[in-house]
Amino acid sequence: MHDSASKYLILPGQGTKASSHTTTKVAASQLSDDYSVMEITMDARALLTPHLHDAADQVVVVLAGELEFEVGGEGGVRFTAPTGSYVYKPRRVQHSFWNATDRTARYIELSGGASFQGFVDSTAEKGNMTAADESGRYGVHFFYDRIPKMMLEHRLLRIAGMEEPWEELRRLSPKVLLEMLRRRITA
Repeated sequence: MHDSASKYLILPGQGTKASSHTTTKVAASQLSDDYSVMEITMDARALLTPHLHDAADQVVVVLAGELEFEVGGEGGVRFTAPTGSYVYKPRRVQHSFWNATDRTARYIELSGGASFQGFVDSTAEKGNMTAADESGRYGVHFFYDRIPKMMLEHRLLRIAGMEEPWEELRRLSPKVLLEMLRRRITA
């Protein structure tokens, strides 16, 4: 590859690792803070914690596998997005998704503005739990109280992006699991 092409071309495997499952392909700062582009993998039986963004509209493009989505919070719209699907997640609307299959899923996420990029960068710098605790600073608000019920309802084993022993904890009651998560976040 010609050296000048590296300024414009991001090859497979390239980008900035934000976590074990997220790679920033094009940072918001490269795009006048208009949006960012991330490639993300989601383990089998994993849940992305229900949350909303104050300022970031998002689009997910499912590259491999399928993801189950909930947009609009509990009682909101639920649907399956197979490979090749595009899913719009508007700002200020609670959303969550999970991989209910036994295979890893892979997707691209486009996030409007620079605030979400700041949150993603903080996860790389401080770790997922600390960044989650400071998420309000980036306009991301999590609904942790919904985690236990969703994990049990959809037979999920882990929370996406958190390298925790969720499979071992799945036998705990939702109340105990939620209390453990709250203690971990405030520690």
